[in-house]
Formats: sequence, C-alpha cells, structure tokens
Amino acid sequence: MPPIDCEDQELLDGFLSETTELLEKLDDDLIALEKATDDMDLMNRIFRSIHTIKGASSFLGFDLLVKVAHKTEDVLNRLRKGELIVTSEIMDVILEATDLVKLLVSDIKAGDIQERETEGTINKLLPFLLENARALQSPEQPEAAVETAAVEAPTAEVAAAPSSSAETDIPASPAAPETVADSPPTPPAAQVPVPKPTAVAAPKKAPAPPKPADSKGGDDLSDNSTVRVDVKRLDDLMNQVGELVLERNRMIQINQDLQQNDTNRADFNEEFGKLTKRMSFVTSELQMQVLKMRMIPVEKVFKKFPRIVRSMSRDLGKEVDLQIVGEETELDRSVVDEIGDPLIHLIRNAMDHGLETPDERLAAGKPRGGTLVLAAVHEGNQIIISIKDDGRGIDPERVGRKAIEKGLITEEQFVAMGPREVFDLLFLPGFSTKEKVTDLSGRGVGMDVVKTNIKKLNGLIEIKSTKGLGSEFILRLPLTLAIIQSLQVEVEGEIYSIPLSSVLETLRVDQRKFHLIGGQEVLKLRDIVLPLIRLQKVFNVQPRGDSDDFCYVVVVGAAEKRMGLVVTRLVGQQEVAIKSLGNYLANIPGIAGSTILGDGRVALIIDPVAMSEVCE
Repeated sequence: MPPIDCEDQELLDGFLSETTELLEKLDDDLIALEKATDDMDLMNRIFRSIHTIKGASSFLGFDLLVKVAHKTEDVLNRLRKGELIVTSEIMDVILEATDLVKLLVSDIKAGDIQERETEGTINKLLPFLLENARALQSPEQPEAAVETAAVEAPTAEVAAAPSSSAETDIPASPAAPETVADSPPTPPAAQVPVPKPTAVAAPKKAPAPPKPADSKGGDDLSDNSTVRVDVKRLDDLMNQVGELVLERNRMIQINQDLQQNDTNRADFNEEFGKLTKRMSFVTSELQMQVLKMRMIPVEKVFKKFPRIVRSMSRDLGKEVDLQIVGEETELDRSVVDEIGDPLIHLIRNAMDHGLETPDERLAAGKPRGGTLVLAAVHEGNQIIISIKDDGRGIDPERVGRKAIEKGLITEEQFVAMGPREVFDLLFLPGFSTKEKVTDLSGRGVGMDVVKTNIKKLNGLIEIKSTKGLGSEFILRLPLTLAIIQSLQVEVEGEIYSIPLSSVLETLRVDQRKFHLIGGQEVLKLRDIVLPLIRLQKVFNVQPRGDSDDFCYVVVVGAAEKRMGLVVTRLVGQQEVAIKSLGNYLANIPGIAGSTILGDGRVALIIDPVAMSEVCE
C-alpha cells in the first residue's frame, strides 16, 4: 500500500469510522428484514447503508469494494421497489456479500489491501439483477431458473470493476433511477446480448471465503481503541472539572489563612468541614462522568447474535424466535470486550441442547417455534445478563449420571448433591451430555470457556432450570473493572478489600460449627456445604491475641463457585480505585491489586477467582 499523506489519512480514518458503524448495524437490520419483509423504512435504511459504503469506496479508489457493494446495492434496489421479494435464499446471498464487504474493509483497515476473489459472490448476485429474476424465486423450478440465469449473465461484468459508483454492467429495470441514473436506457427484450453457454468460464477456485459472523476473523471490525462520547457528557465533565478548580482554590485560601494565623480554630473547622463535603461531592460527580465516558451499550455485543441464531437454527432444523431486551444498557468497555465469547457459547448451548425440534415441541404440546430471550439490566453496581429458553430444560439425573460415567464425580458425591451443585457440573472441563460430537457441540469445551471468562471479570453465573419448561443462565458482572465498591474486612489487624460484586452475604458464626471434611474446613449453610478459607492462613498474618469463638464469614462467589472467607471483623463498605502492584508483585496468589485507605495505609484487594481455585 503506497504511503498516505496527512490529508488522505484523515479521509481514510473518516471512511473507516463511518463504514464500520454502518456494517455493525447491517447484519441486525438484514435479519430483521427477513422477518418483516414489508418494513420499507428498514429496507431503505439497509439500501442507504450499502449505497453510502459504495460511494465512499469509489471516491477513495477501493475498486474491489466498489464492485461488491455496487452489485449488492442493485439487488437491494430491486427488493425495495418490489421487483424481487425477500426470501431466505436471496438473504443468504446478500449476507454473504456483506461478509465479503466486511473482509475487504478489514483489509483496508489493516493497511494490507489484497486481491481477494470476489467473482464467486458476485456471480450469485447477478441472477437477481436479470429481468426474469422473479422466476428464480418460483418454488416450481428454482434450480432450472438459477442455471438459466447464470448462463445469461454477461461475462464482461465479472472481468472489470466499475470505474465509478454510477456505472453498471447489468441493464436494470427502467424504474430504477436512483442507482443507475447515468446508465444507458434498458434496450427492448431480445436486444440484450446473450453469450453462448460455452463462453461462460467456470469460476476460479476461491481462496478462503469470508469467515462466519461469530468468528474473530477478518470481519470483526470493532475498534476498541476509541469510544464515541456524547458531547453533553463532555460538557458535564468540563463543568465538574470547573467545580473542582473552584474547590481547590478555596482549599489553598484556607491553608494560607491558617499559615498566617488569620483565622481561629473554630472558623477553620467550620470552613474545612464545608470544603470536605464539597470536595467529596464534586469528586464523586467527576468520577461518575468519567465512568460514563467509558460506558458503551451492550448492544455492541448483542448485535451479532441475530445472525448467529439465524445460521444455527437453519443448521439444526429448528425454528427460533430471538428476543433481545435491554440492548441500550451500558457497561464499561473493558467488560464488553470480555463477554462476547461466553454469550456465544451460552446461546449455542441453548440452541443445541435446550430448544427442541419443531416435531419434538409439537409432541410436547408446545408451539413449533422456540423462544430465546437475551436480556440485560442494571441492578445496583452490577449488570445482569440472562439467556433464557423455553426448551426441554436440564435433567439433573441425566447430568449426574453423565458426570459419573465420565469419572468426574463418584456415586456417593452425586447422592449428596443438591440441584444447584448438580447444575454446576455442567462447567467441569470435558463435560457434555451430547451423545454425538458435531460441529456445534459435544466436545465439552463450551461451558468451561464460559466459566473461565466470567471468573476473569470477577462475575457470577447462576443456572435456573425446570425439566420440560426451559432453562435460564444468569450472569452477574461488575459495571467497571477500574473503580469498585468493596467490603473492607479486618484479619488480625490487617485490612483487606473484597469486591462487593462477588459478595453474596456475610455471617457471624460460632467456629465450633465448622467441620473438617477431607482436610477442608466447611460450614453447613442451608442446603449447601460451604468450603471455608481462613485469610489469616492464606496471607500468613500473625495472630494478635487469644482467638475468639465467634468470627465472620464472607460468602463470595466466582463464576459458579461459592466459598466462605473467614475474617476477624467487618469494617464496612467503601468505593476504591484499583491500583496495580507492579510487575514485581503482580503474581501474588489471591491478590487482585491494592488501594489506598483514607489514613494513607495500603489495603490489598482480594481476588475471589484465585481464592476459588484454592478450593478446587
């Protein structure tokens, strides 16, 4: 790629930003159009997106991109004018063309423009641009119609890219002025030159086709280096900074008066008290504004799932209605970056294991089509994401027997388990109830990936299921990983912070109720046996006197694990900023970082994930 000057680079950056934004929404819009074929506003929005991409690509000279976008635009133009009807077959071709556009844009973004093979995809679009294209959609003779149209497609079109966005090589309908305004009028029927069948060369073998939408390949155009910020949020931030400057000046003045003995102690105490309250308020507001700037809608992740569900439902022969709720819910971009993979695995699990085939659903007295609900909502300082289906549910007996068969647990362990503990078996490495390994599932790696990723985020995962009625997987994630609400605890005089998002409950317990099973201290808590970890022993804290019979247990969770941290006393809740310990101290087991307390002391932040591994 030749060197780019500053002006061209600015144009290129603008092109990539606009194109990426359009393509991010395009998949979702196309899937929605397939369900609402008469939604002309949606149809026109899709057409305008491709039209904009084509025009900008032509201006910058990206010929391959222009070529693919142009033919896709022509097909969409015929759809919106009613010359074609939306079917799953035509949508397959448009989605393939969109994937190819994404791949070409990703090449441009990487600065590595390649001669990609585009003829295969364009040849699939061409039949829908012919006058007899409606015959292609006739159910009576689809195959014959496709073959005829393929023969009639002019071969000259494939050989050269259009020189401008207004050119077209396939004569369009006379009623298509918007896309082909500069094209010659359509000649009367039989005047269109039709090459002989022998002149149609077999398409060259294509290199690797565009990767599917749920992969992390070339069509992943998400840019995590920048965040789009509403101007109003910047104005609010500037206002808070102005307030902070005023309070700083007031603090300087009070200090000068104190140094010059121009104020008495009573006046100083009163003024300093007011200043402290104002500083606290302004700092909290400033912190909130900065956090909001890092927030992005969870829609950024959710938008790729309609395409995935469409593809999987066709592969599995199932009818699925995907309902998305709360896509406008915001969370920190660092969390957004990590939840994509877990959600893909959970959706695949619901599609393959949870939802039944239409015949199975009818036999069970259910509607033919299954329902899959993906929802997000704020709850306190957490975001709750749930994946719920109305499928066959989870059979605890079958899960337990499968775990015994694979040697993951013993018969005695299974008998002692409650329903929640049985569901947790699904997260064991290598576990799968699938009898036959397929491309989609059966290898026992999906739920293990979910567990690993949720642990990394200090999140929790919970399963609710009723046999025959469906299942729900609930993820509880922190809104941000930079500033956290924490529970401060004391362990023999030392202060530690535990992320509040991981805390389930706190208990004051008589230590004489602790039991020892297999060398592990445990506590019987309602319907579960809770493993205990004494932080005094983990961090080698020296006792400060005679031990008390009573202590506090902080029940925490990491992914599907639950455990109790034994501490001396509870100090209280406090919002803290996480500070790194540096490279030298970065890998201390059980420590996620540190924070500085109000009195200047350093308090270590407990890592619930690492603590859960102590119990494994």
